[in-house]
Amino acid sequence: MKATIKDVAKYAGVSVATVSRYLNHSPLIAEASVEKVRQAIEALDYQPSMMARGLLHGNSKTIALAVDYSNSETYGNDFFLQIQYGLEHELTCNGYYLMICHIGTGADAVSTVRTLINENRIDGLVLLSEMAHGELLELLRESQIPFVIAGRSQEEGTLWVDIDNIEAGHRATERLLLTNVDNVGFLTNSFDKMFVSERFQGYCNALEAAGIEKKDCYIADGLFSPELIASYVETHKDMLCEAYVASDSAIAFYFLRELYKRGIRVPEQVQVIGFDDSVLAAAADPAMTVVEIDVTKLGVSAAKLLMRQLQATELRPGQSLLPVGIIERASTK
Repeated sequence: MKATIKDVAKYAGVSVATVSRYLNHSPLIAEASVEKVRQAIEALDYQPSMMARGLLHGNSKTIALAVDYSNSETYGNDFFLQIQYGLEHELTCNGYYLMICHIGTGADAVSTVRTLINENRIDGLVLLSEMAHGELLELLRESQIPFVIAGRSQEEGTLWVDIDNIEAGHRATERLLLTNVDNVGFLTNSFDKMFVSERFQGYCNALEAAGIEKKDCYIADGLFSPELIASYVETHKDMLCEAYVASDSAIAFYFLRELYKRGIRVPEQVQVIGFDDSVLAAAADPAMTVVEIDVTKLGVSAAKLLMRQLQATELRPGQSLLPVGIIERASTK
């Protein structure tokens, strides 16, 4: 029976991806592995087919964006679409295609990605931060396939890029403090989201830098719907802060709407700043001041980092934080 690329990998004691790198003369293979693969090919009289010659580095011209198909929120999420757009735009400029890969979680995710790698169907992988852990990361490291994490990662030895959400929260709070307010509140739906906790950390940092004590009574969590935001405003209408940082533009939009309904003047009585220059930010009454979060640039940056990995002689971990800016509108003084 004719030997396969898997037979060579097993004989040599290396991964299929390593054999593919050998066949494609990739620099991303250790000298010791080169000799093992060479000896295995000779011993098994392996004759690579066109498929087995590998598409791992520069042959498939395909990059996968891994998506958890069990998370229905992803597909209706504007952030995901912007990341996808940024990735696709930059990859196309470099002659690569983007493949959306539905991998699920846990063992399903590991199995799906292993198949993609073993069949040499992708040159690299972009992984959303919430999926970048455990066995999946171990597989990617073992296979030595270039990958980039979109979002902040606490995992050692990874390459990731993210918006600087801590700085974003700091800039938003600092902007309000410049108007000489004595109290600044923070509005969110959930601190479970990493970007929210980071923006809140920036909020706390700015208060501390200004010598202002953080007060729990100024912080509102669980604002998941317009109805809950309306209830919060109604309950607190006589004891509102002079200014608020809202963790996203949707919360800020509905908060501004409830202030308007109750005759609370913005920005004279209450100032509001949100994040993301979304349609809601411009449609708010008054138009919303926001910290600009350009997620398309996040996708572009992830693609650029991956291109560098593909051209490098070794896979180097690191991080990249994208800067933020403020778009001034009428909801702040």
